[in-house]
Amino acid sequence: MEKQTAGRQQLVRSRVGVDRWAKALPSVEAARPGQCPRCGAASRPVGGGMVLQGHGTRSRQVRGPAQPGQQAQVRVVQVRRYRCLACGGTCTVVPWEVTWRRLYSVAAMAWALALWGLLGMGLEAVRRLVNPWNHTGASEAGRWRTPLRWLQAVHQGQLLAQVHAMRPWPPHWRPRQAAAHVASVVAGYAPPAAPSPPLSVLAFMGAARAQ
Repeated sequence: MEKQTAGRQQLVRSRVGVDRWAKALPSVEAARPGQCPRCGAASRPVGGGMVLQGHGTRSRQVRGPAQPGQQAQVRVVQVRRYRCLACGGTCTVVPWEVTWRRLYSVAAMAWALALWGLLGMGLEAVRRLVNPWNHTGASEAGRWRTPLRWLQAVHQGQLLAQVHAMRPWPPHWRPRQAAAHVASVVAGYAPPAAPSPPLSVLAFMGAARAQ
């Protein structure tokens, strides 16, 4: 598991993927982290009672296609919450592709950056492939800025932080150049295949399994 922090709340990303998670919500016991991600207390200390207790569930959106080229969709999954009796903090355990404060899956985000940075597609064309909603208001036409925010988050270590090979890029790089860099690095985490898929598909696959 990998954790992300925001104040007293912790997001713990399970190794279970969205598809498997959506088909069968892991039990409280199966999803429970081995220790509190905030204070480090053991969930079930030897000879003691349960410290990290189930604290209900909540719904979470996961946007984007399930596979490259498939129809973009909004999948709603139930995520598990836990409360630590030692420190009072809470944590939420989510599927691996879900990340903090992002509605799109990490795989969908990586694919979008690859389409834009590596294939040279315009952001509006990318939006139509990645965004579940095809209709936008006139004020939003040609203004899809979300990938720029993803790049900023990557640069600040708030997104794809688990990709150890990712390095900050020079400030003079243009956004499309930075997007190509991010997609290329993430593509390196894709499993080997013959024949090798396009680099944009490798970016999707690599983000879905990067540890």
